[in-house]
Amino acid sequence: MSAARVVVIEDEPAIRRGVVDALRATGYEVAEAADGARGAEEALRRSVDLVLLDLLLPKRDGLDVLAEIRKVRPTLPVIILTARGTEEDRVRGLKMGADDYVVKPFSARELLARVEAVLRRSVDRPAEVRAAQLGRWPQRDGGGLGGGHACASTRPPPPRLGARRGR
Repeated sequence: MSAARVVVIEDEPAIRRGVVDALRATGYEVAEAADGARGAEEALRRSVDLVLLDLLLPKRDGLDVLAEIRKVRPTLPVIILTARGTEEDRVRGLKMGADDYVVKPFSARELLARVEAVLRRSVDRPAEVRAAQLGRWPQRDGGGLGGGHACASTRPPPPRLGARRGR
């Protein structure tokens, strides 16, 4: 089995170099880009297995790059690496389709663990999931679920973290 191919889209040279070196030392094949426009081109190549994406980029914003990736390759794993660390930013990135969200500064060890975890979860996705648009059911032959309507869960919402039960 060949090494996974990762694209690193990061404008800060020192961070990009550290991430690229850590990935290569672990056996990944790595391509890199210093701006959003070039990063989108690299990320949309068919041989890419994972994208590490900064949000504050020259030439094209990282969230725009993420939106294009989700439009063209809906199941391509994307991990956001950014200094934008508010809860609102993290939730927005995840809702837009990121598979994980890492706030700078981060350790190479943590990043590599997250890369491995995301790739492990993406290896055996069923064909229906690979063909689906993010957050939508795949088209069916005229009936049932489908027709591009957004999914809705019938499960109750999970309890709030830190909330006390039974009160």
